[in-house]
Amino acid sequence: MIDETYNLWKSDLEKIFRIGTRGKKGGCNLSSCILVFIGIESFSKFFSNKKDDAKVFSDFIDKYYPTFYHRKMKEIYKLFRHGLAHNFYPKTGYQSTNTSKIVFGIDEMSRVLPLSKLRKNIKSYREMLNLTPKSGEDYIIVPQVLFIDTVHVMEDLKKNIIRNQTLQSEIVSNFVKVQKELGHSF
Repeated sequence: MIDETYNLWKSDLEKIFRIGTRGKKGGCNLSSCILVFIGIESFSKFFSNKKDDAKVFSDFIDKYYPTFYHRKMKEIYKLFRHGLAHNFYPKTGYQSTNTSKIVFGIDEMSRVLPLSKLRKNIKSYREMLNLTPKSGEDYIIVPQVLFIDTVHVMEDLKKNIIRNQTLQSEIVSNFVKVQKELGHSF
């Protein structure tokens, strides 16, 4: 169940990022960012039985992602994922004290950097992100970097699921809850 969803998500995004490298004015940053965040959100549901989506999302990241992301993603979820999925653009001016705008992606000569280049130097590209800007600074989200980190997390989790009976039981239980919430009972 989770494996099939993950593999489809990963394959689709790899194709989208390849298309983005061919664009003349950048490419696919908005659509890829939406899909990266929605994927993380859906995966996080398998690993939590909490109700609040933003809390589920941020807890998942705090538990499994590199420490760079810890305690920063709840606000990112509200601005990016919620804004992109429901408002069709990131929320800005989310709080009156924070009027930061949103910046997507890294472009090199008006083309999106290929995943292979980012993977080779992921730490330096991760440092380019700004997930906790001061007032007036930009949030900087690079969907490719978040995608690469998510792939690492999911590959590690796939290995752990095979070995950990408790984790398997939690995932099945959470899957059943999600199915009921969606009205997809079998």
